[in-house]
Amino acid sequence: MAVKKYDPFDFSQPEKENETNLAVSIASGIGSGLIKIPLGLTSVAAEVYDAVRGEGLKIEDSAVARLEKFLDDSVVGDVVKGLEDRARDSAAGKILEALVQVGIPAGVGTKIASTIASKTVRAIQKGKRVQLNNKNISKAAKKASQLGRFATVAAGGSAGAALVYDIEDIGTFGDISSLPTDLDRDERKDSSDDAIRRLENRAKFFYEGILISPFAYGVGKSASLLAKKGKELAFSNSSFERIVDKYLGAPFRPRGKKTQELFEAQMKVEGREGSAAIVAKDLLRDTDEVLKTVYDKTIDAASRVKNTDLIVEQMDNLLKSGKDQIKDNKFLFQYFDKKKLSDFNKSLENIGVPKEQRQSLIGTLTDARNSFNTLKSQVLQGGNVNVGNKELNEFFSNRLKYTLSNDYKIFENKKLFKLNRYEPTKDAKDRVVDLFMNYARANKRPYANRQEAVLEVDQMMESVKMDKVTRAPVFRFENKNALSDVAVQEVNIAESISQNKFDAKDLIKSQKDVKAFRELFGEIKDARRTIINNMQALASVSARDEFYNTIAKTGKLVFDTPGAARNALPNREIMRGRQGLQLSSSLGEQVYTNPLNGKFTSQEFADAINFAEQLPFDGLMKEALYRHFIAIPKGLAQVAKTVLSPFTHMRNFTSAVAFSLGTGNLFKNPAFVLSNFKKSFNTIQPQLLYRNLPEDQAFYRFLLDEGVVNSSSTFQDVQGLLKDISKGGDVIERVFGKLGKRTNRIFRGAQDLYVAEDDFYKIYNYLAEYDNLLNAFPNRSKLEMAREAAGIVRNTVPNYAYVSDFIKGLRRSPLGNFVSFPAEIIRTSHNIAQQGIKELKNPATRSIGARRLVGFGTAVTLIPPTVVEGFRGLYGISREQLAGMREFLPDWSRESTIIPNKDKDGNLYYTDFSHGFAYDTVINPIQSLIANVEAEDEEPLIKGLVEGTSRGISRLVDPFISESIWFGAIQDVFSRGGRTATGRRLYNPEEPAGDKYAKVLKHVSEALLPGSVPQFTRVGQAAIFGEDPETGRDLSLSGEIGGFFGFRNIKMDIPESMGYKITDYNKNLRDSRALLPRPQGNVKSEDIIDGFIKGNEARFKGMQQMRKSIDAMKSLDYSDRQIAEIFDKRNLKREYRALTQNRFKPFDIPEGLEDAFIRNARENNYDNPFNTQTAITIGNILRRLRNLTLDGEYPTFDFEEPIEIENLGSLPAEVGSATPIVQPIQNAQVLPQTNLTPIETALLSPEEQIIRQRNRT
Repeated sequence: MAVKKYDPFDFSQPEKENETNLAVSIASGIGSGLIKIPLGLTSVAAEVYDAVRGEGLKIEDSAVARLEKFLDDSVVGDVVKGLEDRARDSAAGKILEALVQVGIPAGVGTKIASTIASKTVRAIQKGKRVQLNNKNISKAAKKASQLGRFATVAAGGSAGAALVYDIEDIGTFGDISSLPTDLDRDERKDSSDDAIRRLENRAKFFYEGILISPFAYGVGKSASLLAKKGKELAFSNSSFERIVDKYLGAPFRPRGKKTQELFEAQMKVEGREGSAAIVAKDLLRDTDEVLKTVYDKTIDAASRVKNTDLIVEQMDNLLKSGKDQIKDNKFLFQYFDKKKLSDFNKSLENIGVPKEQRQSLIGTLTDARNSFNTLKSQVLQGGNVNVGNKELNEFFSNRLKYTLSNDYKIFENKKLFKLNRYEPTKDAKDRVVDLFMNYARANKRPYANRQEAVLEVDQMMESVKMDKVTRAPVFRFENKNALSDVAVQEVNIAESISQNKFDAKDLIKSQKDVKAFRELFGEIKDARRTIINNMQALASVSARDEFYNTIAKTGKLVFDTPGAARNALPNREIMRGRQGLQLSSSLGEQVYTNPLNGKFTSQEFADAINFAEQLPFDGLMKEALYRHFIAIPKGLAQVAKTVLSPFTHMRNFTSAVAFSLGTGNLFKNPAFVLSNFKKSFNTIQPQLLYRNLPEDQAFYRFLLDEGVVNSSSTFQDVQGLLKDISKGGDVIERVFGKLGKRTNRIFRGAQDLYVAEDDFYKIYNYLAEYDNLLNAFPNRSKLEMAREAAGIVRNTVPNYAYVSDFIKGLRRSPLGNFVSFPAEIIRTSHNIAQQGIKELKNPATRSIGARRLVGFGTAVTLIPPTVVEGFRGLYGISREQLAGMREFLPDWSRESTIIPNKDKDGNLYYTDFSHGFAYDTVINPIQSLIANVEAEDEEPLIKGLVEGTSRGISRLVDPFISESIWFGAIQDVFSRGGRTATGRRLYNPEEPAGDKYAKVLKHVSEALLPGSVPQFTRVGQAAIFGEDPETGRDLSLSGEIGGFFGFRNIKMDIPESMGYKITDYNKNLRDSRALLPRPQGNVKSEDIIDGFIKGNEARFKGMQQMRKSIDAMKSLDYSDRQIAEIFDKRNLKREYRALTQNRFKPFDIPEGLEDAFIRNARENNYDNPFNTQTAITIGNILRRLRNLTLDGEYPTFDFEEPIEIENLGSLPAEVGSATPIVQPIQNAQVLPQTNLTPIETALLSPEEQIIRQRNRT
């Protein structure tokens, strides 16, 4: 198609139409609605006056007509007309006009009714009208009065709403459903009849208000309960309130069924553990810097590895040799063993490590011991240790040396492919085989030969497990000791290392034997691993100790007896068992006593305290088949599309700026913004460019403690699923570690970067919130304000810790993609508004609240329409054209915020703004509402509102219920028969089987590929070819680069899109006929008629939709000839003519189907369903349908009354051929217009009608 060239900067081009600005349209909607409130009252009065005056008065002489004429001739009428026209230029203005008209009178009516009801209830309570002495009667009367009050208020509100001026323009639910409240819009000739019609319409509006009130009341009541009594609902004596909490509250709030104190204490544990991990990483970075220097100075590769292994082993020996003391209730590091220190210096000196670097490594090890001691001191100060200081010091020293010090190659090298799996040396394996043979001989049960012992060692290595606490090998073997009661013995290497006494008949008889097993399993002596393992273990013990003490001190969660727990926690299930809580510790019962052991609480709280809460679909994750074929691929697909996708990284960083805008924190001094952006960059963790300063690291650890950072909702969602898959342990090692160290490093680097992108804006928001509080309250405690600022950020910026358990559980289902993010957008959007309103009420924070609400309003209501309107104006695209563009967009973008634009040749492009906008989750329902109101411009407003609301809710829940990436790909192959959800074919059914399998494999593999692979491919194609070589579709380099930021600019091919619509249209025509019953079984006459009506209704809707698409294409400057050519290529020229003539073409009963019905009835001895009456009824229906226009409504048919067939002649009882033969009818009336009888018109085809006309002539 030749498209006129368009220059967006040529302002001399005439506008297509003079459109109303969106802001003016919205203001006009409000103004029009306000003016129409008194007009509605006046109109009702006129209608009542006309109704009571009686019949005989012409419509043009009615009071209503005189009122409308007065308005047309007056200034008021000009104002109303002008405001109305401008309001209805946009969907937003149209909606607001209706809301003002309905809402204000309804509110006034509700207020008046509420006042009357309140006075009546108070009068009853004071006994002015009735004396109530009986308690039950009094209670019943109270309930009755409350019900009466509700009914009065509902009636008052509905009555107010029924005074609307534009009631027929707004419509009722009956207009779009089978409810009897559909409005009568056929004007009567008599003024009294027409007034009664109008008043009946108002009555229907009123009735619907009454019907909706209970639902609205229930929603409002539930929301009010959750807002005001959320914490107490679970303990309420009211069953209704407990139901509200169980099904509407607990599943969707962050704390679930826990109390806020318990939830926050749990979050604190995660923060403390994360903070310790940062300390450990810093220590490792210090070590790696020295190792890198040594590595770079060593020439040959073999020496590099050997020297590195030597250094980390010597460091490990030195680290474990350190001595601590306990002083003033604190662990203090004293010194390293002198011999170990000397060995360390000599060994490193021998390989050329300079003294300065050796001292640096010793300093790092000293820092590590001090970090250990900080955590150990916290445990000591918790007051739950059972042993004295000396015993405790010795316990921790042995724990460092023997329990938490080493890792083993057998676990980290259990790869997916056996090629690179860990294999012990022959000497190491022979030593263990010798131990097994000696053990068997000592117990007088020797092996038949050495090969049997080798086989048992091989089986042991295949089945060896890792202890979750110590990470040491745990293995089982056949017990050959005849005096033992157990057939299988289990050995934990960590326990054996610290063991002093051995039995001569055991498998392991000495530490030398223990060493043989350590060598067999590939013991790694690496100070870096020792530091990580100890920091993790000590942080967990310390954080949980503080957690247990916090719970014990509240006095509200755990109790000494079940009875006390039952009294304090009413309507909760109290935990079973007589011993109460029994919480274990990795320190062991001899060293540590849990302060909560023996206490009682509810079962839900007990699970939370034990960190053993179950998420939804927990049972599903235990099924190996589901885990391997659904959960694991789903997790890998989500990792590929987020953490491993460079495009997603870019979008993750750029889109998150919306959170600083939405909280109002960008509306600060530009110098402050830039300075604190830099501070944020200096604090984030990958430290790719340079090391962070110690004070920045301390700041980050504080934010971790407070749960501000390392809480990306999308990343943690994926991480959570991987943890579910791995069933515990280090998820990266369990999943990605099996693919090798290099893959593991890539993934870890990518995940750190992904978290840093999220942390950047959270840190900035924290700094801004702290600055807000500092300026508002200069005399408050800085620590108190720091914690309050952290709390504000947690509540106003998406944070995975605050995702409800129900939403977290959805990650395990085959449905949903990254479900935590949209859930958090909903939560934080509500919290931002709530926080802003709260701040507005306090004079000290009023400016903060105003800035916050302005920021949020800018983000969610100003930016999207401003961007759209700006581009529309720049490129001269009218609202009608924008609506036309939507008609040809993909389903997933049709109701999104669309930025329209053109290239220099006038070709249309669009950018889906919703795709890269963080707050789209809350904007999308509104956008869907507006898009549907615009699409139903000629219909009553209620139709667009209901469809828009339905679509909006659908889009809101879509992230939670749509197919996951992997599951969707599987569905395409198996359930949809080789088609995608959008209908695209994966392969041609006629292709060779090998080609089909290759294309299916490619499609499924794409679900697991990093999301940037197809994007980079398109960028390359755009740069080299300017199009997709396979499809020939144009690609714009700038548009594809925009995809880096989530704003890909896509060219529209309207003729191609219309071709797809025609394909769908043809399918609709075929499917509509399929609604006719098949001639099988005992088909009734009413089945045929019902199928005929429903089939033509489906056809009518399909033709309406196609007519709408044609109109949309015309609005985009395509001519009738151009559109007709598209239809003509598909042999649909006649269809196009009917569509453009706005004429409905119903289908008739297909040729031969009548005979098939009759034959089926005859062969099975059924009543003939296609009798004379059926034929006449269908003929009557056809006559009505042929007169339909596509801009009208499909009629309703009621055939309950007998059909009059007098004077229509007679038909044979049965029609015996495929083409019915109508006998000459003597007494039937021949219509002069057609020269046919009504029966002939109804039943004969056009060709048969011509023959009949010729015969009659």
